Amino acid sequence: MAEISKIERQVMASVGVIYTARKLVSRTAIEIYVLAASALALWQLVWVHKVFDNFFAVEKNGIGSTLNYVATAVGHTNPAVQLTLFIAAAAFVMLMVDMAKSTDHSHPFAA
Repeated sequence: MAEISKIERQVMASVGVIYTARKLVSRTAIEIYVLAASALALWQLVWVHKVFDNFFAVEKNGIGSTLNYVATAVGHTNPAVQLTLFIAAAAFVMLMVDMAKSTDHSHPFAA
């Protein structure tokens, strides 16, 4: 069996670096980075444990109370928190759309 030459190793290493770099800056990877950064920012901006304590106290009263709580909580937060929530929600929705597209195996018949 022939041994791999130095040039072949260099070419394969370059291909590996390019492949990895493309995966790290793909659209899905960037969406994950944005979602993670938003979650970390929210963790710093909001007392998350208090939000969950209040949410679980309210959710026992039904969906109406829960929706009212969420609307009031978001409406009365700092604009930085609102912006971070919006960015996180957009990244999450885009990830879900990507996931739905990747799992959709149905192909419509040609008309």
